[in-house]
Amino acid sequence: MDLYNKVSKLTKKELIELVMDLVEGDEDVQKKVEFKIITPNDEVKASKQLIRKYINENKRRGFISWRNVHAALQGAEMVLDKGRNKLNNGEEETAIRFGITVLSMVIDMLQYTDDSSGEIGYIVNESITLLKDASSMVLLSTNHRVQGNMFQLILKEAMNKRYDGWNDTRYDLLDVCTTYSARSTARKQLEETLDKLLSQISTNSSWASDNDQQSIKELQLKILERNGESEKAEQLIRENLDFDKFREMAIKKEMANENYAAALTICEEGEKNDSNYPGLMKKWKQYQLQVYEAMEDIDKQKEVLLEFVYDNEYEAYGKLKDLYSTEEWKVVIEEIFHVFEEKSGYLPHVYEYIAKAENRGDKILKYCEQSPSTILELYPYLLEDYKDKVVEMFTNYIRWEAEHASERKEYRNVCQKLELYRKACGQTKFLEMVKEFMQTYHRKPAFINELDKIELKGSSV
Repeated sequence: MDLYNKVSKLTKKELIELVMDLVEGDEDVQKKVEFKIITPNDEVKASKQLIRKYINENKRRGFISWRNVHAALQGAEMVLDKGRNKLNNGEEETAIRFGITVLSMVIDMLQYTDDSSGEIGYIVNESITLLKDASSMVLLSTNHRVQGNMFQLILKEAMNKRYDGWNDTRYDLLDVCTTYSARSTARKQLEETLDKLLSQISTNSSWASDNDQQSIKELQLKILERNGESEKAEQLIRENLDFDKFREMAIKKEMANENYAAALTICEEGEKNDSNYPGLMKKWKQYQLQVYEAMEDIDKQKEVLLEFVYDNEYEAYGKLKDLYSTEEWKVVIEEIFHVFEEKSGYLPHVYEYIAKAENRGDKILKYCEQSPSTILELYPYLLEDYKDKVVEMFTNYIRWEAEHASERKEYRNVCQKLELYRKACGQTKFLEMVKEFMQTYHRKPAFINELDKIELKGSSV
């Protein structure tokens, strides 16, 4: 049925009757209809009432559990939808007011809501997106007075105390404000606000304050970039290399200009500066590798990639191998295995990965000897050259598992592994093991029951 055509043929009276039937039969439909037809002067006020109504309906003793979050946000969703429609219809001011209304109310919700599902976070992101899109349109289609009013509205919201403790959202709002920074009055006020925030934060020394300072510096940079002040932007980047995002920008810029020596210097300084942060250390090494690749410096690439291999980087192994001839690689791979084996008593997963890639049964065997449970997965790589060893290791491992099993679930698990044992060691060994377990664990009826099942299944193979 083409419902649209059917409805479009109804008379005005029939349409009114249809709407009223729907409204009377569903309270949610009533709310949506009321929200659709309110007069423009009432829209923002009505949107707040709608959002609050859904929130209050889903509160239990002043708290919203994670089960009720979706229902509690239905009003916010409806207001956001209407805000998008307003934006599409050229009503940017109303769209901004709707965006701020939703954002402010759902941020307040976080004080008494279990948002482990992340649904409030989604609404926050959608509100910010609406504000960004609407602000861009305000600058294109409205006069300076309206632009100034919208800027003030968003800036005031950003500095509201409700965002204390929700700094990322505050910075998102200030990011929207940078859209208006081409206007001198807006820029001056925004820069003063950022300076004030910086002065408040810089008195603290912690990871959180460093993160906040970096976020504010990024906003200052965005203002310069939006106004085409490239030299000042570059200077700001150079002055803030202690912040990883700024160091990253500086490296990329030097690489884009083929200033490879400068890029390497910035990377090396980053390693010294961030020696206590393994993640950042690795990031600067990765950029060094990119520089060496751009310079086509094979020896330096080998050096960095080898470091990555020893740091359990799977991809680095393949890249490193590609830089050597077949004969050269034979020597290098032996040294890699030797270093791993001498490094500590524990062989990392990348050792297994490389051993399989190199088809080195002797190294896979060594890995299995260190981690007996891996024989379950790795036995196919060993059967051709180390059949006796596979049987010995698999047998010892299965016996150990059976010895430590104490309930039906664990007995069943042992029997599942016996299925693999049969594939690896053959039917004869399998039946011998089942017989051994039946004799050894005859006082464990649940285990015997599971063994009977597996024996019957195995005998029919």
